[in-house]
Amino acid sequence: MRVFVVLAHPKTDSFNAAVCAALCTGLRAAGHEFDVADLYGEGFDPVLRGPELDTLGTNRPLADVAGYQERLRKAQALALVFPTWWFGTPAILKGFVERVLQEEFAFRFISGGRVRGLLPQRKALVISTTGVRASWYRMFHFGRPLEQTLGEWTLKSCGIRRVRHVVFHDVVNCGDAARLRYLERAQQLGRRFF
Repeated sequence: MRVFVVLAHPKTDSFNAAVCAALCTGLRAAGHEFDVADLYGEGFDPVLRGPELDTLGTNRPLADVAGYQERLRKAQALALVFPTWWFGTPAILKGFVERVLQEEFAFRFISGGRVRGLLPQRKALVISTTGVRASWYRMFHFGRPLEQTLGEWTLKSCGIRRVRHVVFHDVVNCGDAARLRYLERAQQLGRRFF
């Protein structure tokens, strides 16, 4: 299986980058192929500008967007790795969703204002990190906005039936042993989820 892995963190030596690398180690061990899109490293422009609005829904995306759409089109599964900032994704990942998952590529409006998903991927793994302890995350439902908007309302609307969201909590203060366990978990997810 070919997995399109999207990393959204500005630092190459970040824990998120290490999580992405561990995930890819697991994918390789399971015999999967993968293509990593490091959005910051590749200089992805997340800003949807006025003139680009005229291209949405026409199947004539701008060249930079067309490249990402082609990479996504070649994959049978999707993985996203990013930190949770202000209960959501980093702006660069939000811009990726807005610019790349366009109408007539990722979804189509049908009667009654409903949508039909067009993406061929049936599985998506979302791995996010947070600075909040797991108990607070659950108690205050910090993950609900992200899981709802990204998982239910975006990826599933685009046709991805199975979305699994895994959160690595308190990564700033949890200590090296806990971070190592998270990396082992990311590697295991790469071996087993897809």
